[in-house]
Formats: sequence, C-alpha cells, structure tokens
Amino acid sequence: MLLDSVRSQGKIALAVASSGIAATVLHGGRTAHNMFKIPLMEYNEIRSCGIKKNSELAKLLKITSLIVWDEVVMANKNTLTALDITLRDVLENDKFMGGIVFVCAGDFRQILPVIRGGGKNEELEHCIKSSYLWEGLTKLELTENVRLKTNYVRNKSFAKKLLKLGTGESGPVYFLENFGISVKTREELVNKVYDDIENNHLNASYFEKRAIISPTNDDVDSINSMIYEKSEEEVVYNSVDTATEHDTDIQTSVFNALTSPSLPLHQLKVKIGSVLMIIRNICPPKLCNGSRIIVTNLKKNVIVGKILGGSYGGEQVLIPKITLEAQDTSVPFKRKQLPVKLSYAMTINKSQGQTFERCGLLLDSVQCLAHGQFYVACSRVTNWNSLIVYTGWEKVNDEYQLRPAINRVYKELFSGEFDSVDENLPQVTSESEASLFAQEEPELEKVEIPKEFYKLSEEDAIKMILADYDNDNSHD
Repeated sequence: MLLDSVRSQGKIALAVASSGIAATVLHGGRTAHNMFKIPLMEYNEIRSCGIKKNSELAKLLKITSLIVWDEVVMANKNTLTALDITLRDVLENDKFMGGIVFVCAGDFRQILPVIRGGGKNEELEHCIKSSYLWEGLTKLELTENVRLKTNYVRNKSFAKKLLKLGTGESGPVYFLENFGISVKTREELVNKVYDDIENNHLNASYFEKRAIISPTNDDVDSINSMIYEKSEEEVVYNSVDTATEHDTDIQTSVFNALTSPSLPLHQLKVKIGSVLMIIRNICPPKLCNGSRIIVTNLKKNVIVGKILGGSYGGEQVLIPKITLEAQDTSVPFKRKQLPVKLSYAMTINKSQGQTFERCGLLLDSVQCLAHGQFYVACSRVTNWNSLIVYTGWEKVNDEYQLRPAINRVYKELFSGEFDSVDENLPQVTSESEASLFAQEEPELEKVEIPKEFYKLSEEDAIKMILADYDNDNSHD
C-alpha cells in the first residue's frame, strides 16, 4: 500500500528485499544487492556501494521519494551501513539515507544474517540491532495477529504456538495434534507433500504452493534427487569451465568436479516438468536469485519455463547460459552454465518470505541450529495440518521414538537492553573509493526494433528467438 500510494502520486518508490524470493513478492521488487550495487564480498570488507555520482542509478536516486527494504532482519548491518554512506555521498546530503524516506520491515523471530564460520556472537554483532542505524529508526510494531481472528479454533491454537516458538517460550517441540503432522520416513514425507505428482508434473499451480525445506544444502539436494527420479526423459547440459588468469595450468576436469551452493552443477540434468530455482539475478525484478520456475521446454542452450508465484507468476521466460565466477571453492574458476538448481526442496533460509499450502520440514540428519530457523520453517503455512515433519528417530529406554525438534532462539533480541556495538558513523567515502567496489554491468548495445515486431504475440516472439538461437549455435 505504501509503494502504490507513493507511485500513484507520480513519485519514485524503490522496493528491495534481502532475499530473491521475498523480492519477487513486492511489485517491482529487486534484491538489495542488485538494486544498490552492494559488492559481493566478505561483509567486513564492504565500505560502500558501487554507485558513481554521474551514473543513471545515481540520477534515479536523486528523484527517489521512498525506499522500502523488506526482510531487513536477514541483512548484514554492513550492507545497510554501505547504503547509508553511499546515499549521503551521492546525494550530497548528510541526513540518514541521504534524506530519502527509508522504511524497513522485518521480524526478529526470523533468521539473522548468515556469517560464514560464525556463531551466536557473530550473528548478533552483525544484525541491524547492533548498528548505529537502529537508534535512528522510528519503530512501529504490528499489534493485531490476523491468524488469531479466524473462526477456525485450530488456526488460533497454531498461531499462538508459533508466537511462543518465535520468542523461545517453548522447550523441545514434539509434533503432536494441532501442530504439524509427523511422518516416519523421508519417503512418506515426499509422498505427503507431493501426492499425485505423476498427474501434475506440468501443473504450475500444483508446485507453486508446495515445497520441502531443510536447514542444509546436502539434505535439500538429496530430496531434490529423490523427487526428480520420478520424472520422464531428461536433457543433460554440460558447463564450460575455464581457469582464471593465475591457474591456467590446472586441467579442466578438476574444475568440472568442483561444486558449490552458489554454482550450478557441471553436468546439469533437467526434465520437462522439473521445478528449478534461479541462483543469479537474470532479469530483475522478474527473475531474481531465488525465483522458481517450472520447465515447459528444453532447447540446446536455453530452458523455457513458467514463473511460479510472485508478481510475475505464470509468465513464460527463457533461461540462457551465463558465465559465473566461483569464489567459495578451493580453486577460483569460471563456469558457463544455466544458472539453475532443482527446487522441489529448498533451504529454510531460502524459503523465508513464502507461504505454502503444503510444506514438508526435514530434520532427520541436522536440526535447526540458527536463531529463528525453526520458527521460519513452521510459519511457512497457515494451518497446522499443512505442515508435514520428519525429525528422525532416537533411542529412549531401549525403545525408538521420533525425536523432538530443537528450537534455538536468542532472547537478547527481544530485550530493550540490546545496545549497538557501533561507535560512530563511518567516514563518508569519496566517489573514487566507491568506484573501487563497483560491480559495473556491461553497457547493452541499443537495437532499433522494427514496428512490425510490436504486433507479434509473446509466444510467436519466443519461437522466433529460439529458432534463431538454435541456428546460431548449430555449429557448437
């Protein structure tokens, strides 16, 4: 409503979110990293955004009236600091965020910033409450829980239990009646979430509201492979891996064998009807990191699919091969591949911002170990019987029983005594320093489009593009 109200007055309102999935829910939303050119580097090294004073983005920011940042609790405080410093510098205004009205939304019951190799202290140190920005914000709290107003008694009970989970008032959680459906095996979990998948493998609305979530990428990959095997014939896309300037003596086969959560596989197997997640910003706000699609056609170098959910749900899109640079592997290298991964299952962190009609929670090998993960997992649904859970087994008094789930909560976040650890506002950087961290996007060549092309339907245009693309690459 805020965004529409400002835009209806002919003013500029920018909508961003900390995750790609949350961004797709906002009309015209993008990830904060994409919109503000926040560098992809270790958080402690981020000092400013890559926005030059004479750039088109800087001109846009100078006429912007409102910035909305959703899921801000997930954001590392250094990214917010970098934006504040950059806006003050670019707009030549030393007020908070360069004088632009800044609205952020979030829930401290949910997941905090992910710090590689960090623990509780590091997560708290890098959250927004530890920033000098926190004291300058006007805090507005929502006071009415819509779920508690429903006429369904079971919904009210489920909503109250969720609130207690979020603030850590409950101990180990057993999935009894009125709080999730407990299953005994992974196979049963998959069958309950994706029942009748054989007759719905091309049904976008079927997959849009279903997912299995887990804390780790390993468990997510395992579930994705299990469901993928139920599908029909596949097409295999092999990546082209190349060395960086400093590792030209390493054989290509070494790069082919390397994997990373931030990279697609070297040998990517896809079938028509597969559910995929985009792992890079391809065409924001339509296709962001975290957007999900269902595959409708497979070409030599392109995947055709329909977007699942969000503001652009149901639209047909093309996913091309792009070059990605691996930074979190033992050896840096470049991989040209389709930027997608299977997404019948996803990590709990990726699921934040979505609501499902049926959600499976897998906790048999690893429990939720970060603040807010368990609350986020359970709150992806609005009814207790939409949550299907498998926690694994444990031996108690010589008998095996289903394990309770661990709910980790940092109660310091909810106390009024949480102090900022920042001393002062960092020095405003100059344009020259900001440019050191800029991640410039290549200038696209302007193309004159013949008027008759405007009469083509989207379907005909896509057919023409695919035909030309296949002809151009027939010699590969």
